[in-house]
Amino acid sequence: MKNKTKTNRLSIYLIKEELDALESILKDAGKVTAHNLNEDESFVLYTKDSYSHPPEWIQKFFLETPADFKLENSSSQGLFLAKIKVSNEKYRFFAIPFGVGHHLLKAGVIEERFGLKVVLNAVDETQLRSIDKKNMSNVPKQSWEQVSLNSVIADFGIDIEQDLILGITGKSQNEVFGKTITGKDALGVSVKVNINTIEGFLKQCFEYYCKDDYKENFGWIDQIAEIKSKTTINALNESMIEKAKGKDFNKLWMAIPEIIDWEDVEGFCYSHEKTDEKLDDIEIQGFLKGLLTNEDYSQASMDMFTKRKILCYSLSSDIIKHQWKAFNCLYCEMEQNNSTFLLTNGKWYKIATDFVAQVNETYHGLLSKEINLSLPEYNHDNEAGYNEKVAQNMDDICLMDKKNIPYGGGHSKIEFCDLYSKDKEMIHVKLYGGSSVLSHLFNQGLVSGELFRAERGFRDKVNDKLPNDYKLSNTASIQPSEYKVVYAIISRIDKELNIPFFSKVSLKNAKRRLEMIGYNIFLIKIGTTARV
Repeated sequence: MKNKTKTNRLSIYLIKEELDALESILKDAGKVTAHNLNEDESFVLYTKDSYSHPPEWIQKFFLETPADFKLENSSSQGLFLAKIKVSNEKYRFFAIPFGVGHHLLKAGVIEERFGLKVVLNAVDETQLRSIDKKNMSNVPKQSWEQVSLNSVIADFGIDIEQDLILGITGKSQNEVFGKTITGKDALGVSVKVNINTIEGFLKQCFEYYCKDDYKENFGWIDQIAEIKSKTTINALNESMIEKAKGKDFNKLWMAIPEIIDWEDVEGFCYSHEKTDEKLDDIEIQGFLKGLLTNEDYSQASMDMFTKRKILCYSLSSDIIKHQWKAFNCLYCEMEQNNSTFLLTNGKWYKIATDFVAQVNETYHGLLSKEINLSLPEYNHDNEAGYNEKVAQNMDDICLMDKKNIPYGGGHSKIEFCDLYSKDKEMIHVKLYGGSSVLSHLFNQGLVSGELFRAERGFRDKVNDKLPNDYKLSNTASIQPSEYKVVYAIISRIDKELNIPFFSKVSLKNAKRRLEMIGYNIFLIKIGTTARV
């Protein structure tokens, strides 16, 4: 009786094309044991000695290791490296880890999004189960969503203008990949494949990686594409450093690069600082300040970001729970050669030219849209002081800043606007900021505008806070076309107002939704001679 082929759960990585030497692929190549599995040595299993040790939780919770516990952990490390002829003259390396064998790979050696592209070409677009995505807004948000039934991409609430898809799981259209297929950087499959059939299977994986069929159903994914040219990456890195040297932080800041359990975060530290003080968050100015002599930003260099780490301490155990290269925490936007580039989580991406053009067209259309509203120059200590003075000095504008309205469970407290005029202008004012500031501004206008249109209860509470001369004559219903939503950004830059690209995308989305309701939307710049 023939042995029935068993199902193996495999994670498959494609090694970058330019890497063909063992030393360039494996970490600590001299400390692993090689097991040749065929005559031409194209199939090699690399293993590393493993050692038994008591589980960490025994010492942490029970404070000692009683002899009668008799508990030991042991982590095996195996990495199968296959050199496969994928065309007449081309060979590529594939890596399949076993146990915790992925730790044997050097950082940066795998072809990013290999698995994702295979899945996009192989999956049934109506049979998706989960999505791993990263929202590329001013506050990058990573999330994983799963549905109980097979679904289409629209059921996951994808924002095709701001979401970078990191991974997809769904039902395969090709039985060679098994029933369910997962793609991120690695390709995850459960297939009846073993050492005797792996070569043909890997060739099919590479074939699907090279296809462009995905563009029919998932073409929008290419609106954000990773940069792989080392020459381009080096040029962008140099330009980014020039931004830091010039203290140009409008489109250069820091953010945590992955999802973390904030309930178990005591704080963050920059590893070069010899202090017990832990920070609530990370920011680029504070990071650089500890490295620069006399805060001389001209000393800024790539080494400061690539060789330094940012540490995240656990609240429950006071140990380092996460650590990242500082470079992986950078977020930067760069415009070069009529193209827009974005750095996030240590990687540069190019934004599709037509997408950039579409967003900029909407943005410049708003900037050029005329409105009969003239707000005074900003010369105040803070935004609240400015709003208060405007309301005091302008007869047709009242102050609504800080007059938050409790409404609805999810919305809790809503700020209707900062300033409200007798011409029915809902004015939202913000000092220019490169991170979450502008996202908050546009979202504030969107949420209050939608509630003001849809909910009489919210309008009643707004009316209660309005001065007598500004009260609504009827809260039963309103005509949104009679109202203007005005976004007013305070900026000391003499040139035309220019905000980060994904801030423009957020504005575009808010504009679309508010205009669908019937509002008129405006964007204006408030000049200033004050330091903001």
